[in-house]
Amino acid sequence: MITDYYLMNKSFRHIQQLLMLWLLLLPLTAGAQPLRAIHTHLSTKDGLCSNAISAIRQDDYGYLWIATWNGLSRYDGYEFYNYRMGSGSGVKHLHNRLLDIRIDQFQNIWMHMYDNRVFVLNRHTDKIINPFEGKVGYEEFLLGSRILTTSKGEVLLNIRDVGLYVAHLDPNDGLKSTLVDTHGMKIGCMAEGVDDDVWLGTTQGIYRGIRKTMALDTLSILTHEEVTALCVNAYSLYAATKQGAIYRITFPTKIQQIRKPTGKTVFNMFFDSHGLLWFCDDQMGASYLNIETGKEKHFQQFVPVPERDGRGGEFNEVNDRVWILMNNGGYGYYNREADCVEHFYNDPMESWSISNTVYASLEMPEGVVWESTSSRGLDKLELQKNNIVRRKPIPNATSTEENEIRAMYYDKERKLLLLGNKRSSLFLYHDNGQKSVITHDSKGDPLGRLYGISKDSQGNYWICSKDNGVYKMMPNGSGWTLKNYRHEDGNPMSMSSSAAYEAVEDKDGNIWIATYGGGVNLLTKENMAKDAFLHPLRGMADYPERAYQKVRTIEADPDGKVWAGTTDGILELSYENKKVVVKELEMSTETGSAPLSIDIICIRRDNKGSMWVGTNGGGIAHTHNKDKNGRWEMHIFDAGNGLPSEEIRSITFDEKGNTWFAAEHIICSFNAEKHIFTSFAELDGLDDTRISEGGAIMTGNGNILFGTLDGYYEVDRQKLMASDGALLKLQITGFLLSDEWQSPRLGSKIDYYVPGSTHVRVPSEASNFGFRFAAMNYQLQHRVHYQYMLEGYDKDWRNAEKDRTATYFDVPSGTYVFKVKAFLLESPDKYDIRSIEVDVRSALPLGPLFKWVLGIMLLLLTAFFVYKFNKEFKRKIEFPVEKKSDKGDDEDSYEIIDVDKLGEEEQ
Repeated sequence: MITDYYLMNKSFRHIQQLLMLWLLLLPLTAGAQPLRAIHTHLSTKDGLCSNAISAIRQDDYGYLWIATWNGLSRYDGYEFYNYRMGSGSGVKHLHNRLLDIRIDQFQNIWMHMYDNRVFVLNRHTDKIINPFEGKVGYEEFLLGSRILTTSKGEVLLNIRDVGLYVAHLDPNDGLKSTLVDTHGMKIGCMAEGVDDDVWLGTTQGIYRGIRKTMALDTLSILTHEEVTALCVNAYSLYAATKQGAIYRITFPTKIQQIRKPTGKTVFNMFFDSHGLLWFCDDQMGASYLNIETGKEKHFQQFVPVPERDGRGGEFNEVNDRVWILMNNGGYGYYNREADCVEHFYNDPMESWSISNTVYASLEMPEGVVWESTSSRGLDKLELQKNNIVRRKPIPNATSTEENEIRAMYYDKERKLLLLGNKRSSLFLYHDNGQKSVITHDSKGDPLGRLYGISKDSQGNYWICSKDNGVYKMMPNGSGWTLKNYRHEDGNPMSMSSSAAYEAVEDKDGNIWIATYGGGVNLLTKENMAKDAFLHPLRGMADYPERAYQKVRTIEADPDGKVWAGTTDGILELSYENKKVVVKELEMSTETGSAPLSIDIICIRRDNKGSMWVGTNGGGIAHTHNKDKNGRWEMHIFDAGNGLPSEEIRSITFDEKGNTWFAAEHIICSFNAEKHIFTSFAELDGLDDTRISEGGAIMTGNGNILFGTLDGYYEVDRQKLMASDGALLKLQITGFLLSDEWQSPRLGSKIDYYVPGSTHVRVPSEASNFGFRFAAMNYQLQHRVHYQYMLEGYDKDWRNAEKDRTATYFDVPSGTYVFKVKAFLLESPDKYDIRSIEVDVRSALPLGPLFKWVLGIMLLLLTAFFVYKFNKEFKRKIEFPVEKKSDKGDDEDSYEIIDVDKLGEEEQ
């Protein structure tokens, strides 16, 4: 026996363990790359109205608006909703091609068309209109510069040879517009100020527009310059000229030239949060100017197919990162530490890259980048989150077996994590940061390939090795003592096989061991000192002779029985009256009560005593009750009811009662109460590393670990939770009436856009109604779940199906409230919710009170008719009565008589 696992008999073992310990103490690696993203390509095949895209914007509701060469598309992350343009739209002079779109404070979509006309999509009516219709000469109104939307809701439209219109489209006040006299000046650019004003760059300098009076101030600046770009930062105005000069104007009248003329026109500027002034001029690429130091730097990328037709250049700062769409081609983000612009999956030297001729882009705070390039269509790049990280116990391992983790156990009492690899190493991680490794047993023999770890009621660990049987790991004060049990030729009391996979202790302190090829082995409490095992060849007379020999997993059920999962199904075993009872697990004969595959990979028991069975090819099942005959009833989950994969590798549970399980490349969580699955894959941090069989645990901090063929995945559950439900951006996206989606521009049943309102009235002729909804956080959509209810009609929340649609039929007349909520399974109490009042009308007022009154009236009316019928029957019924006639006996004849009179005569 040894008391410290570093003390070995031979020097090479000492060196080996010191080397292993040194490797173990190295930082764990995750293997993640900066700005690693998942790419998805969308096109007209997915519903986009055109693959040629000129602009991408997002409104405050979360919708994505895509301006194309053949119409306008709205996208909610699931479906495209298209607005027809051109002659087929029914709107006069509406061109089919859009150059740009802008969104005002009321979420109306202002469209700069290819012919420089301007139209607006009224969000309240969901109709496209000409904002100038009715004004003299409106059919020839053409834009002279870009549309400017302000924070106050105004929209500034510079109309050539007419002047500056200030428009305001409020759903309550309607469309209003005012013409501002610009005294014939030609406006080239506009910018919103900070003192309730607007700045105009013209061919004759800069002018200030006053919001309250809708007039130009007499103050003019740089009257000798043609101003081509404006930018406001705090109380400073930056102006660029046609000759390339840049000025800083600090109010009231301090003017400072911060860049000298270069002869190259500057046409776009952007001020970032670190004090860099970004701009594009006539040359290819983009530049910045450091205002404090005067440093200027130009960036340019190699672009195989440059964009020469127009002046590009856009900047956007998201999460302290500046994204740059360069002039004439090139796209990326600014690396502030390296002072360079990095490619973002668009390096032309890489064959897998997206084109770096980018026509339009949009970067979102949640970590999604949208692009449209010379390859056409819409590209979605989702930045990978480090919610799930793959760690390696030995970062610089020379063999994959050194990091292949299958044996896992977390000891809550000792606050100790134990991991076993397939290279004879048992890693011990204490919560206080202490790390150590065991590679040999107390006799100096290597541990072999470690497959399972469990703990008994005495505080001992049972380490299962596929090569060397089982190790009983006992604390001895200063370290551990490891005692080995294995198969020994010629010793019938030894194990039947040394290929041990898992071990479990039953309620009586007996140790049951799953072996692959030798069936189940049992070390009873009374035989533990004798090292005498019971197995199919000794003491298990009921054990099947040829089947159930390959046992991968073993677990004790709440009744004290032991379940053994094999390649032939499940055995139920128990040790009663010093006899081993073995039988096939009896399950209810109810349809669907048995697992769909007999190839059992793992069996685990949750905190409520339910047994969970993971199979190879048959999905996952768990017990929920017993039938009248005492046989287990099971719930089965497969691909048909939402399971992402039917090849289950491992199962564990968290403290909230959620079940976690894994397939080869997918990790899932399941809420048994809500019957909801959540899947985690590449977007959450998983890669193509395969997940091991059997290895899954929850650690002391609540994180979930899954063993893999190269390290282990750690699921950081805190990162999976939503800090605020509003981040999910839930919206009601559609209203269904009589199986048709409604919009004022598509029909006359509803004259306003229902999803954007708070009330809807369902007409009497409607056979059904419904709502569609979506959470428009495009990074989290794959994990969002929905529940809905019609308050006043539904008794409880309903789980939404994959189509995210709630449909109702034959709802009684009355006023209800439709509610829908979106949440993440890891934080169901942090949800986003939307509601809309629903007034259901019927052809008849079939409310509850009316139904009662109508029922009583029908009963009274029925009783009245029955009474009248009986009375008339007695008085008026006619029937033949045989009686002699006055006409003679030889002639058959009958006389009709009154029943009442007949009764009197008989009396």
